[in-house]
Order: sequence, then structure tokens, then C-alpha cells
Amino acid sequence: MKSNLSRNRILVPQPRSRFLIVECPNCGHKQIVFSHSSFSARCLSCGALLVKPTGGKAKILGKVEKILS
Repeated sequence: MKSNLSRNRILVPQPRSRFLIVECPNCGHKQIVFSHSSFSARCLSCGALLVKPTGGKAKILGKVEKILS
């Protein structure tokens, strides 16, 4: 009976999107952005484009420093 319960357990999928700390290629300022962003994100200090939306996973134009969980 116990093995029957574990077989019918429904697993909840983990999200594939993450928050990232991205470093600006121009000025080196670090900023938190979303990996599946639907809006472009610009650097707060110099205004350079950091994230470009592509319809799914966003294209990260800066250097990814750390993945936040």
C-alpha cells in the first residue's frame, strides 16, 4: 500500500526562470534583472541596454555575476 501511494504522487515542476545579478559592460554597475523579462532593462547609472526581450528567455547583454535562487 505504501509503494502505491508514492507512485501516484504528483510532482510540482520547478520554475526555469531566475533572477540574475548582471554587470554592465560599460560602467561595471551591478543590477538585478529577471531571466525571462518581457521588457528591456537598462543600466541605472549609464543607460546601456542589459536585457533584450526575445519572446521567451531574454537575451542578457551584460556579464552574469550570480544566479539568485
